[in-house]
Formats: sequence, structure tokens, C-alpha cells
Amino acid sequence: MNKAIYDKSVPTKNLVTTIAGVITLLITLLVGFGVITPEQSTEITTQTNVLITVVPQAVSAIAALILIFKAKDA
Repeated sequence: MNKAIYDKSVPTKNLVTTIAGVITLLITLLVGFGVITPEQSTEITTQTNVLITVVPQAVSAIAALILIFKAKDA
């Protein structure tokens, strides 16, 4: 995977970490303004974390499939 998107050696400067932080902030604001309940925020956070881990894997799999069919024989 591209180091600009996810670099395991620098866990605090990743796009994935930034996205997770923004989503957490939005959920906190929604609870603070009473739009959702704390119980709902727990479920939303859990599902969001699942999506944050699955989406990069899916993108990598799609890229691999594209490269399989795009590659030219030497």
C-alpha cells in the first residue's frame, strides 16, 4: 500500500488515523448536541472502526485485480 496513505512506521501521520480521528470528533459532537445517544455512539464507533479497516483492504484487492488483467507478458 502507498506510504502516503498508510505507513506502519509512523502511526500518527497516517490518512487512516486522521479519518478515524475526524469520525470520532463528529460522533462526539453529535452526542454533545443530543442528536444521538451515547449508546448509539458506541455502536456507530464500532461499525466505523470495522469500515476503516476493511476499506483499505478492499481497495488493495481491487488494485491487485486490475493489475492482474492490465499486466503485459514480457
